[in-house]
Amino acid sequence: MVRRVLHIGPSETRGGMGSSIRRMCKNPPEGWQADSIPTHADGNILNIVKAWRIGRRKFTRSIRENVPDVIHIHTATRFSWLRKRSCIHIAQRSGIPTIVHLHSGDFDRFSKSWFGWPERSICKELQRATVYPVVLTQQWKNWIEECGVRGAQVMPNPYRSDILQTPSEKRDRYRLLMVGRGSKSKGHHIAISAVNRLRKLGVDVQLDIVGPSCEEFSRNISGVNVHGWVEQKQLEIISARAGVLLVPSTHEGMPLVVLDALASGLPCLVSTTSAEFIGEGGRVVNSLEPTEWINAIQSIIEDEEEWKRMCNKAPIAVQGLDPESDRFRWGRLYNSIIKSDP
Repeated sequence: MVRRVLHIGPSETRGGMGSSIRRMCKNPPEGWQADSIPTHADGNILNIVKAWRIGRRKFTRSIRENVPDVIHIHTATRFSWLRKRSCIHIAQRSGIPTIVHLHSGDFDRFSKSWFGWPERSICKELQRATVYPVVLTQQWKNWIEECGVRGAQVMPNPYRSDILQTPSEKRDRYRLLMVGRGSKSKGHHIAISAVNRLRKLGVDVQLDIVGPSCEEFSRNISGVNVHGWVEQKQLEIISARAGVLLVPSTHEGMPLVVLDALASGLPCLVSTTSAEFIGEGGRVVNSLEPTEWINAIQSIIEDEEEWKRMCNKAPIAVQGLDPESDRFRWGRLYNSIIKSDP
């Protein structure tokens, strides 16, 4: 008997959460089939509101006409949480067991905002009888337990299934890379500031920025190449020639871009938000001050042997985070939910 899981979230948008949903739908566990309903859209507020209204209607109709065995809701913070809270209520009224998958890296900050309402709301929703909370790392499990929620499952993100390793001989350690949305939390200003300073010191570094548009970041910054969103093939070409991935974020969940980079042999220089799983495949910078990032980048560039060692160690850091292991973990969780919540 093939069972069905229905994913609810931004399955058609750019960014890590959308990529996660697409990967899970493409590679469902053995004995399961996966569908998704998008609840978000890229673009302006009108696009977002329209996508939410259509998605909510489709969700309500879907669980009435083709009842899934498990509903898998993917959420971040702020208005994403408000939308998914509504989806949790719909699922609860239908009596279908529901996974609530927390993706964002700032649930702790969010929970203290809006006069503390988010923390009360999160605790209330995640403690419902047929709701099964899922977090990305042990750190987030510890946090959610401190809020009073017990029984959360840690399910780490996997790297992409078609990753190819690029040896250090084909990489340019003077070429830096950033991939992701242009939001302030990603720290593009830190990377750009570091590149400007290093070039003034005579270090010929280049920074490729993938994700933000040319309107968000000027093309006229010396040493900085703004590509916007690119197709997967083009991203692979850019990533394969890079020497270091920069992730100076103020908060992260478990960024796919870091996992994919490590799996491909690309060392990562990250803020403390990604320290839990970087291993020996890179370094952690304990400050968001540009000076600290300048020093860290320069030290990697100047120590070629250490850089090569990180290239070799990077794939080891993501052992066990391969797509097949991820598929097995989700199958085990889905099946256990069916057994405990028939």
